Amino acid sequence: MAKIIPLENNKDNFEESILSLKELCKEDLNSVDTLIIEKLDSNVPLVQEIGKYLILSGGKRLRPLLTISSFHLLKGKNLSTHNHIGLASAVEFIHAATLLHDDVVDTSKERRGNLTANEIWGNKTSVLVGDFLFSRSFQLMTKYGNLDTLKILSDTSVVISEGEVLEISNEKNLEISEDTYFKIINGKTASLFSAACQVGGISAKAKKNEIEALKSFGINFGMSFQLIDDALDYISDSNSMGKNLGDDFKEGKITLPILLAYGRSNDEEKNFWKRVISNLKQETGDFNKAIKIINKYHCIEDTITRAKHFADVAIDSLSIFENNLFKNTLIKLIKVSISRFR
Repeated sequence: MAKIIPLENNKDNFEESILSLKELCKEDLNSVDTLIIEKLDSNVPLVQEIGKYLILSGGKRLRPLLTISSFHLLKGKNLSTHNHIGLASAVEFIHAATLLHDDVVDTSKERRGNLTANEIWGNKTSVLVGDFLFSRSFQLMTKYGNLDTLKILSDTSVVISEGEVLEISNEKNLEISEDTYFKIINGKTASLFSAACQVGGISAKAKKNEIEALKSFGINFGMSFQLIDDALDYISDSNSMGKNLGDDFKEGKITLPILLAYGRSNDEEKNFWKRVISNLKQETGDFNKAIKIINKYHCIEDTITRAKHFADVAIDSLSIFENNLFKNTLIKLIKVSISRFR
C-alpha cells in the first residue's frame, strides 16, 4: 500500500511549497486580493457578504498563483503592464463561482472546515451569487485582457460546465471508463489550471510555443493534482488535505481508486460497491472494507502511477523556459505533491 509521508517529518511538504510560491508572488498576490475585495462590492449587501465568506475564508489561491507565476516565468516583471493581476483575479472569481455551484449540486455541508454558503443561505441564493461571481470575472477579463485571453477564459467556462454535466450524468455509475473520468476531471480541475497559466503568459507577451507549453503544463498539473486528491481520500487525513478522511466515499463520489477497484473486483465485491456507492447504503465498517478492497487490487498505487505520468509531462512542458525561481518553484511544487507517497 502507498503510504503518506507524515507531515511533521516532511519539511518539503505540499503546503510548505504552496507557501514558498505565495512568498515568491507576495506583492502580486496582495494586489490580487485587494482587487478581489474591491470587485466583491455590491449594492446588494448579501452578495458581498457571501462572496467575502467564500473567497476570503481560506484556500490556497493556487489558480491565481499559476497566472502570476506564468507571467514572471517569462520575465513579465520587466513589462509595465499589470494586466496579469486583473486576469489572476478573474481566474479566482471563476473558481469561486464553480465552488458555490458545486456545493449546491453536491448538497455539501462543509468546505475547508466551514459551513458551505448553501448550508447557511440556501441553494437559490448560492447559485445566484455564483452567477454574480462569474459575471464579475467577465468584467475583469474585458478590462484587463484581450481577445485571446477572453477566448481562453470563456472557452474554459464552457468546458467547466460540460465537465459538471458529464459528472452528473454519470453520477454513481461504476461502469464509466477511465477516459470518461479523465474528461470529467479535465473539465472540473485541469482546464482552469491550464487557462490560468495561459493568460499569465499572454500578459507577458509570450510566443505561441510558450503559450502552448503553459497550456500543457496547466492541464497536466491539474490532472495530476486531482488524481492525488482522489488517492488521498483513502489514505490521508484532514491535516494533510483540508478535508476529512473518507469524505468522497461517504458522498458516494466516483473517483479513480473506486473505478479501478470496481473493475477488478469479484462478483461479491462488485455488489458491495453497488450498495455503498451506487445506492449509498453504507453501514459501520464499510469504509474500512472499501480500503481493504482498494489495497487488495493496488488501486492507490495505480492512481499515483497515473498522477506521476501527468506530473512528468507537466514538468517536461516547462523545459523550453529559462531557469529562474518561478520555474524551479513550480517544478518543486509538482514533485512534492507526488512525493507525499512512498
